[in-house]
Amino acid sequence: MASPCVVTAHLKESRGMKISYELRQQDFVDAFAAHRKSKPITRWTRPIVITFAGLVILLLLVNVLVQRTYESLTSAMPAFIVFVLWFSMLWAFPRWAARKQFRGQPGAQGLRTLELDQSGTHSQWNGGAMDIEWKNYVRFAEDQNVFLLYSSPVAFNIVPKRVLTADELNGIREMLQQKIRRG
Repeated sequence: MASPCVVTAHLKESRGMKISYELRQQDFVDAFAAHRKSKPITRWTRPIVITFAGLVILLLLVNVLVQRTYESLTSAMPAFIVFVLWFSMLWAFPRWAARKQFRGQPGAQGLRTLELDQSGTHSQWNGGAMDIEWKNYVRFAEDQNVFLLYSSPVAFNIVPKRVLTADELNGIREMLQQKIRRG
């Protein structure tokens, strides 16, 4: 069972914020989903492809039910199997990858502290520390559960929203919009 998260976030006079929290496996799942949705092309193609595949399967199913022959069932079976495997991969693979990434990173375990101030971000975690100036962030993304701070097109730091109050959420959002372009 995950240990309770420790939260200390406060705005300073310098319009900075300090947050202490523990990442959870679900934060990685949420981050992978947010990363997938952070680009317009992936935000639109995935639902379109899923809808198209669902319509094809629905048409095959209607054909099987209308014809009610063994041949129609056997000809549609490979498509049903591929659809079930494909859909389960869309659902299961990101969760498996997030679980593997979370468990395989000792630095992801335990308490971490993130400070955002006028110069950039300052992170500390069990076994390391990192300071990144705002100019080194290429973009940020936000969804309903996390903020992602990108230091490259695919490398990001996760800030779970569950550890923030509404005022803190607004403060972080405002600072990120001022300092980093939105991705």
